[in-house]
Amino acid sequence: MKPNASRKSPDAYVRRILINENRTRFRRRRVRELSTGSPPETGVPDALRRVDDRSALLAALQALAPRQRAVIVLRYWLDLSETETAATLNCSVGTVKSQASRALAALRRSPGLATLAEGDVR
Repeated sequence: MKPNASRKSPDAYVRRILINENRTRFRRRRVRELSTGSPPETGVPDALRRVDDRSALLAALQALAPRQRAVIVLRYWLDLSETETAATLNCSVGTVKSQASRALAALRRSPGLATLAEGDVR
């Protein structure tokens, strides 16, 4: 009968336990890939569509009244707060809110932006 390895060298026995436990731990954490019948879509950006979307947005902005256009550009394009926008335009915060509300409603009704609002948002 062979002598037990743990009795001969307890350090080797403990080392083997640590190695086996770490192997088990790493196997559990492994991310497994699932095979599917077809590869996932990669989504290549369409440069022409982006130009069309930008042109439609600029045309819709041009159709707004000057103050509404200024409020939209300052609030949403330049990311100013309502207070900063009011100070820039020398008007009240309430005016900024009402002009933004009316301008956004007009932009939503704009026929060129209908597909942009329904589709993916960039």
